[in-house]
Amino acid sequence: MKKYISFFLFATIAILTFTGCDDETATIGSSIVPDNDIVISSKKTFYATSKSIDAGNSIINKSDYMYLGRYTEPKHSTTFEASFLTQFASGDGNAFPEEGVIDNSAAYTKLRIYYDSITGDKNNAMKCNVYELDNTIPEGENYYTDLDLEAYIDNSKAPIATKVYSGKDYALHDSLTEENYDANIEIPLPNEIGTRMIQHFYSTPTDFENSEAFINNVFKGIYVKCTQGDGTLLNVYRVRLEVAFNHYIMSSSGKKDSIETLFTPFYSNKEVLQLNKFNNGDISALLNNADATYLKTPAGIFTEVELPMDEIMEECYGDTLNSVKIEFAGFRADDNSDFNPPTALLMVRKKDMNEFFEKNRICDNETSFYTTITSNSSRYTFSNIAKLIKNCYKEYEAGNADADWEKVVLIPIDATTDGYGALVKIKHYTQLSNIRLQGGANHPIEVEVVSSRYK
Repeated sequence: MKKYISFFLFATIAILTFTGCDDETATIGSSIVPDNDIVISSKKTFYATSKSIDAGNSIINKSDYMYLGRYTEPKHSTTFEASFLTQFASGDGNAFPEEGVIDNSAAYTKLRIYYDSITGDKNNAMKCNVYELDNTIPEGENYYTDLDLEAYIDNSKAPIATKVYSGKDYALHDSLTEENYDANIEIPLPNEIGTRMIQHFYSTPTDFENSEAFINNVFKGIYVKCTQGDGTLLNVYRVRLEVAFNHYIMSSSGKKDSIETLFTPFYSNKEVLQLNKFNNGDISALLNNADATYLKTPAGIFTEVELPMDEIMEECYGDTLNSVKIEFAGFRADDNSDFNPPTALLMVRKKDMNEFFEKNRICDNETSFYTTITSNSSRYTFSNIAKLIKNCYKEYEAGNADADWEKVVLIPIDATTDGYGALVKIKHYTQLSNIRLQGGANHPIEVEVVSSRYK
């Protein structure tokens, strides 16, 4: 009998225990945490203002590409022009055979401009001039895309070559197709240039041992300028200077048996300077648009954003700033398929916008942020810039802020990531692109702030 009574008591206690726990589950947290430690979160909306700014002298010349051509946008009638300057590497120092070059003279001298893509119509007739550089460009400096490349040539001299070309090579041999052919513009140069280089090699071979000596003492480089045509832009990835020579072939008995024509290539590459010159023409109509802002590349237009930092910090005084989100809706600036929106966007403090690229920085998620466009809605979303707001406001409170302390700039970038998706390199985006963003003086942009505090 005692056994049954014990079991009954145990069951009753268990039922009461579990029933009590179930009744109190909803308040268990608040029963443990003191009343003054309850976290209360709130969401507030603020508004930022934006405007388009001329990017003109802010694009550092560090592109892997060189550009050549001219393109006028039909909708806005803004004309983009691109010319370039390049030096050439000396190779391994053994530019020509130790002996056997007939008459120490060049058989021919050519320039080949290789491109891997075209913006615009590949059938347009275009024209360019080629100039030999008269002045050496100093190494170790930062150059921008508004650099006056003509300062490095003698304008009293005629160009060393002129070429009429199109994006499609109509002289392509029947045995080749566009799939197995490296598209290039072939430009004959005065043979005296090649002869001069050959003779210099045999008199002072040490000037060919490294690129610095070669550029300073042998051949300083070329400047290629678009002079006629419209509607075609070439993306140039390599330039090759060919110096050909006739060479004796020796027989097994040591006699001069026959003659062959060989050539020595000198290439543009990352070892030497490759500089672009961009001109976007009259973009004042876009800069002055109060109903939208623009991102236009290369070297065209950035968007400046003034964030309500002081208002956020004063309104959320005493709160913990959990997240600050801002989103920019994008729309095609026109229906032209040649202009795709930039894929990646950098947000950086206005005061840091030049130094960021000069010092090859990567986003730190405190003073600079990075995002990519959403493919389905063409939006650029910066999901949390709270650290930027807090750091800038601390600077302001300490009395170290300048007039632009609340301003950031949106800059199209070419972002390189490693195998794990981490950013390893950021450069200015230099492909032809154009996108209109929601904003401008007449359309403030929402800034969504989530903060919290203890009760």
